[in-house]
Amino acid sequence: MLRILKIIVLSALILFAGFWAWYEYTYSMDTVIPFEVNDSNLKTKVLIASQGSRFKDSLVQGILKHYEKDTIYFKVIDVYTLFTVNIEKWDALVIINSWEYGSPPRNVKRFIKNHPDRLDKLIILSTVGSSNIALEDIDVISGESIIEKTPQYTNVVVERLNNIIK
Repeated sequence: MLRILKIIVLSALILFAGFWAWYEYTYSMDTVIPFEVNDSNLKTKVLIASQGSRFKDSLVQGILKHYEKDTIYFKVIDVYTLFTVNIEKWDALVIINSWEYGSPPRNVKRFIKNHPDRLDKLIILSTVGSSNIALEDIDVISGESIIEKTPQYTNVVVERLNNIIK
């Protein structure tokens, strides 16, 4: 009886570990390698903090392409390095990330909480597949990571970004 119980427990652990590995491989985000576009001495400065995925990378590239003829300095970083950001150096911040269970990751929550008087600078796009995401005093764009919808989301972000920087 004890041997059967050990086999069952071991099997359950192996099954759980297999599921966890599959989930991480399928749904985890890539790390964004930081890069800059244009001269950092330009008057208008926009920070984009994102997670790496095909959809999010396409969205970032769409935003940058839209402004390629403008004199705007962009810096793109991984969203998990937000704790290093001095919000006062930026005219606008675009945060693109996935929310789980209807809530932003802890570091994004903390960043927002630490800058309650600068929420007017934030544009948050969350890929959660739900359109009823909300944070108090922050306009959150939410939707699915469907690559064909990248132009639509790019337009929404650009429109909101224009309202902040122009």
